[in-house]
Amino acid sequence: MLPFEDRFSRQRRLSEVGADGQRRLGSRVLSLAPHADVDLERDYLERAGVAGTRVDGQAPQLTFPFAQHFEFAAPLSVARGAWHALHRIRQALAVRPGS
Repeated sequence: MLPFEDRFSRQRRLSEVGADGQRRLGSRVLSLAPHADVDLERDYLERAGVAGTRVDGQAPQLTFPFAQHFEFAAPLSVARGAWHALHRIRQALAVRPGS
């Protein structure tokens, strides 16, 4: 198999992920807080290789800090779902924002 044929080869090249991080994502089931864009968050996480997700009312609620930059609802939903997913991935890999 060529290096670019693997679905997660680009993620593994990131120093924050690497092969070990991708294995950890592949073994994690993440709890997601219920919110309007949880289906988008779930889709991004599954595409990143997370083993599974579950919506849990006890999971910590996150506040998307960039909402004021969006004029229309559809792009805001996509951005919010992606941001939530990235936050969960960083938590799973113990990566601090900005590092």
